[in-house]
Amino acid sequence: MMRALYTGRLGIKNHQTKMDVVGNNISNVNTVGFKSGRTTFSDMLSQTLKNAAAPTGTVGSTNPLQIGLGVNLSSVDTIFKNGAPVTTDKNTDLCLSGEGLFIVRGGNETYYTRDGAFAFDGEGNYVLPGTGHYVQGWMAADGVINASGSVGDIKVQKGQIMPAKATDLVSYFYNLDAELPVVTGISGGEQVNTTILVSDVSEDNPLPVEFGGKQYAVVGISGNLDSSKTWSAKEDIKLGDTTAEWVNEDGDVVTAKLSPAATFESDKGAILTVPQSILTKSSVTETYPLIARIDGKSFTVVGIDKNLDYTKNWQVKAGGATAGSDTITITDGTDDLVLTLDSPLEESLGVTQVAITVSSTVASKDSPALITLSNGTVVTATEGSYKIGNSMPVTTTVTVYDSTGSTHKIPVYFVREGNESTSNKWLVSLTPDASVTKGQTTTTELVDAEGNTITASLPVAEIQFDSQGNLVTDSEGDVQGTITLSGGTADQNVTVDFSALTQYAGSTTISSSGNGNTEGILTEVQLDSSGTIVGIYSNNVRRAEAQVAVAQFSNPAGLLKNGTSFYKVSANSGTPVVDQANKLGVVMTPGALEMSNVSLANEFAEMIITQRGFQSNAKIVTVGDEMIETAVNMKR
Repeated sequence: MMRALYTGRLGIKNHQTKMDVVGNNISNVNTVGFKSGRTTFSDMLSQTLKNAAAPTGTVGSTNPLQIGLGVNLSSVDTIFKNGAPVTTDKNTDLCLSGEGLFIVRGGNETYYTRDGAFAFDGEGNYVLPGTGHYVQGWMAADGVINASGSVGDIKVQKGQIMPAKATDLVSYFYNLDAELPVVTGISGGEQVNTTILVSDVSEDNPLPVEFGGKQYAVVGISGNLDSSKTWSAKEDIKLGDTTAEWVNEDGDVVTAKLSPAATFESDKGAILTVPQSILTKSSVTETYPLIARIDGKSFTVVGIDKNLDYTKNWQVKAGGATAGSDTITITDGTDDLVLTLDSPLEESLGVTQVAITVSSTVASKDSPALITLSNGTVVTATEGSYKIGNSMPVTTTVTVYDSTGSTHKIPVYFVREGNESTSNKWLVSLTPDASVTKGQTTTTELVDAEGNTITASLPVAEIQFDSQGNLVTDSEGDVQGTITLSGGTADQNVTVDFSALTQYAGSTTISSSGNGNTEGILTEVQLDSSGTIVGIYSNNVRRAEAQVAVAQFSNPAGLLKNGTSFYKVSANSGTPVVDQANKLGVVMTPGALEMSNVSLANEFAEMIITQRGFQSNAKIVTVGDEMIETAVNMKR
């Protein structure tokens, strides 16, 4: 009988413990991130009165006779089921969903918690305000977070300064239209030769110029002559001189051989004029052909044997165009000129007029140009340079910051090369001139905030796409270009990256984005779903400042509770794996907190069950006591 008293006592004691766990759960029904507990029982070792017996030839087997000695408290488990997120509208709050915990530091001790009610203190430390423990994570360096390093305190101070940073990379994104119309016809405008090469000028190929009011033939030059610049006499020219030195505004000097010898005198500073109607032989190539129209047919001219005055009245020379020949000889009645075609003639041509369409035409207000496009559209242009076979320039702007934080808006132009052999190629330059060639240096002038003139230059890049519209990176095409700024506080090189561009039919949507910034002050911080703390600066720059770390345990239920919603590592929790939330499969919600995962309905049900168990065990003690009393009374 005494044994029943002990059994009942154990039942009372352990059900009281279970009631304590239920009470603790209900007490923490509104505790942020609280994980409920669960009590499990097991029976105690039984007293064996008789062992089991195996069967014999005459008697069957028998079961053992055992009497249990009561209930035992097996475990009090922590249930790491997610609690529901609750929006708080406080951006510094964080809610975890999944098997992960925040890491906080107090003194030399590291703790783990699901309580994400964080805030920034007066010194910019990211802390748990109720305890002052520092939230752990990784600080960013210039907006870059290295999550492979060790974690530390997070500190982001409002009012901190972001220094000015010079731009060194601009990237282009999105699409260039594969069906962008190209120029098929030009009327009006003016032809401008930007550079007359040494090889263009000889006694057999003279260059007509006007100097001092007289026209002369230049039969040789010592250097390339950029006719877009102003050239003047470096020294006085005297009668009988066979050479003359010309200098431009940049100090470049060329020596010209005159024919005939000077028959006039000219003072130093007299201006040289090169007729704009001259097309030099080196400017006509396969990449930049001419279009010759003869008897209503168009022929692509990829070379000429001497300079061409396209304003003269040219016609096919008798016998100068025979079937199977890839040349046509034309004449103005005095001079002959040979046109090289891109393919042989199918039939001979008789003497007939030749209409020459130049490869590049400049439009101006005084000399507008009518531009006919391949889609039938006719555009009147009063500025810009255009070329048959190429598209009209697509204008974009890149923003570049120098080392002082000054902002420069640089126009960048994309021109589609539309002839059949290069239909997937585009030229990128700093000029709207459609006749530029790959590698040619293009420039534009900018003015900084202090009124200083800055020159931006870019060697023309040629980018190429494949038939699927993807940028070709393993060809002679360019993937990057380099804009060089000079004349400011310091020379600056900016890499222009085209690797993210595509060429699909539809529309042109390209845009650019670069690094660099002006000086700014941190005015606001925000957290995103990765736990990254983003700083918003007065210069409109958003930059990553830090990222909250997450720890994950193989057995979170084995963690040791330490009070104030903190856990510590135990011998059965496992070693924490610390990483970014998304890499651990954990979802982080800013502006929210995790509710307690206590279910009041379950707890009240457990309370009733526990109460009944307690009452039943108490009854065992009462009945056992009465039985003992009856046995004692038998002696009377």
